[in-house]
Amino acid sequence: MVAVVTLGACSGSTPIAHTTGSPSTSPSGSASPSAAASPTASSVSLVHCAAAVPAGDNLVIGTVVGDPTAVVRDIQDPAHARNVCTFDSSVQSPTFVSGSTVAYETGSNEIVKADLGATGATVVATFSAGFGAGQYAFSPDGKSMTYIDGNAWHLVGPSGNRTLTTLPAVPGRGVSPTQDDSYLAFSPDGLYLAFFQTFHLGGSGATAQDQIRRASDGTLVYSTSGGTMAVWASVPSRLFFRDATGNVKRWDASSGVSSMTTLSWVRPKASPDGRWIAYTFATPSGVGGVGFYSVQSNSISNTSPPGRSGVRFLTNDLVFYIGEKACSTCFGGAPTPTGVTYIYSIAGASEIASRLSTVDDAWPRVTAPAL
Repeated sequence: MVAVVTLGACSGSTPIAHTTGSPSTSPSGSASPSAAASPTASSVSLVHCAAAVPAGDNLVIGTVVGDPTAVVRDIQDPAHARNVCTFDSSVQSPTFVSGSTVAYETGSNEIVKADLGATGATVVATFSAGFGAGQYAFSPDGKSMTYIDGNAWHLVGPSGNRTLTTLPAVPGRGVSPTQDDSYLAFSPDGLYLAFFQTFHLGGSGATAQDQIRRASDGTLVYSTSGGTMAVWASVPSRLFFRDATGNVKRWDASSGVSSMTTLSWVRPKASPDGRWIAYTFATPSGVGGVGFYSVQSNSISNTSPPGRSGVRFLTNDLVFYIGEKACSTCFGGAPTPTGVTYIYSIAGASEIASRLSTVDDAWPRVTAPAL
């Protein structure tokens, strides 16, 4: 745990750190009822909006330079971006459910959904302590949510809260910022959900390290081991992931798994239209660089200069990332943030300094498919 916390302090692109817990249910190859509560409990909203959030605008959850307060920021007109809502300081891991609804975690281990501008909120699920516990994701239509509770993988939907499977316990060990990852997400078309991670090892089939399941009923459709740094892209949805040596593979429902290219990407993120995957890669100087993978042409292009990491798409064209520099005193010599952040335009192949200091999420997450 010390290693994980130290990495988080020294590097802008590291795995999520949580404490270690124990299994709560028995392994299962299909969805089964769970004792966890259905989303009925009410709570006071921890997000406050000064005015109505414009429907259809591009929005970002993050912080602005000089202010640690997490906000919902309207970037529809980037030259005149403005904060429209603020989160209480106790909020953790905020994300969009829709253009008018957000979700977040509380210090009481609750996953909460709140309508922007409303005073009430709904507790969707609670979770116990555990490595990765509380990691969550909502479906594109906002009607379902998946999350990790200790070693148990849950799916919450109209039929209630179900345990999809229980994975092997996480052993105590160090963490590699360029190899270890935990990715939990619904596909852009909402038909599948994936959990690809490098911590719950040793299982197979329904308890395998890497899994794709149907969102409708939680049934297993694909499992493997040795995968990392996964990301959904394009519609129909395809999952891209790599192995430890950088062999990038693609899974889709019709053709299964295909080998694509060799690329040791770190923390890949897909554009809302599915055309691009942005990522960090290691450079000879030890700091990160930012690159782009074209889903359509299976080709690679890099930005310059090095000293960049932590990519997040703001729109189909604009990508946010942070500046970083070498750090000899950080754990493992990992880079450390410079305090300067940037926005890159893919179409213009240009970079400018950003007023955003961090980005947690952006909306819309999925736009009209380009593929």
